Amino acid sequence: MKKFLFLFAVALTMVACGQKDDKQQEQPKDKKDKEVYIPQGVPVAPIQEIKVPEKGGAELGNPNAPVLKLEEGKPLDFSQLQGGGMSIGDQVAAQIDSIRYKAEHGDAKYQYAYGVCYEKGWGVEQDTKEALAWYRKAAAQENGPAYNSIGNYYREGTGVKADANKAFECYQKGAEVKDAQAMLNLGNCYYFGMGTEKNANTAVKWWKEAAEAGNAYAMAQMGDCYYHGLGVEKDLAKAIEYYTPAADKNITSALYQLGILYYTGNGVEQDQTYAELLMRKASDGGMKEAQDFLDRIKK
Repeated sequence: MKKFLFLFAVALTMVACGQKDDKQQEQPKDKKDKEVYIPQGVPVAPIQEIKVPEKGGAELGNPNAPVLKLEEGKPLDFSQLQGGGMSIGDQVAAQIDSIRYKAEHGDAKYQYAYGVCYEKGWGVEQDTKEALAWYRKAAAQENGPAYNSIGNYYREGTGVKADANKAFECYQKGAEVKDAQAMLNLGNCYYFGMGTEKNANTAVKWWKEAAEAGNAYAMAQMGDCYYHGLGVEKDLAKAIEYYTPAADKNITSALYQLGILYYTGNGVEQDQTYAELLMRKASDGGMKEAQDFLDRIKK
């Protein structure tokens, strides 16, 4: 069970919690170009930060519409867009002309954002090749999120032939310019031996840097490292220290682990009501183990 939990049951679109961390994930037989080691349990980092003021957007004809506003040194996060009952995609699509203009005039962050628009089909027709082209333009200016996205494409075989070595190189470049998600994925490469030699200690080093840079998935992973003693001394207090902010950001594996600790009173003051709340959030986030736990304690 501990080994299963350590594989970080992160409820992401492309993540399945696996118990066999050293086996190659099966690829479709009709896609030989995707025969690359893509282990189960590797988190796929979400899109990055875009800071949005409460008001603005007069250039779009709506003085109250949220707008994409980049702050120096801040990554992009389309999830910050909230307003008018519109989906994130619709809000981005409403600003596609502004994004395109800034991308075409050489702004690396907006080149990355424009790549995301093509990847998601927000305001433009979905086009993997166009997305990759804009990511490459942003990466040419050492944009960390763009390096990470290109790495994901090579890891997954999206728009390019899957290549673990190239994925590793892209994550490494992203990590060098302090992109938290690239650091997270670089740590995964070292842990699973994807495009490089397996090295758990180096994996933990990069996970820790990603966590310190604010990546919630890395926080959850560092919680597991301290809980299980992987690459660090076992330290329940440190595990809780990492699990807590990750759970606050609704990372399901952290919610689940913290729920167990509060339910048993291990390392924290026992609070079974709070534990059930944490488990419910993990279950709502798609974690089957959390729902199984809730079912067991209700019997």
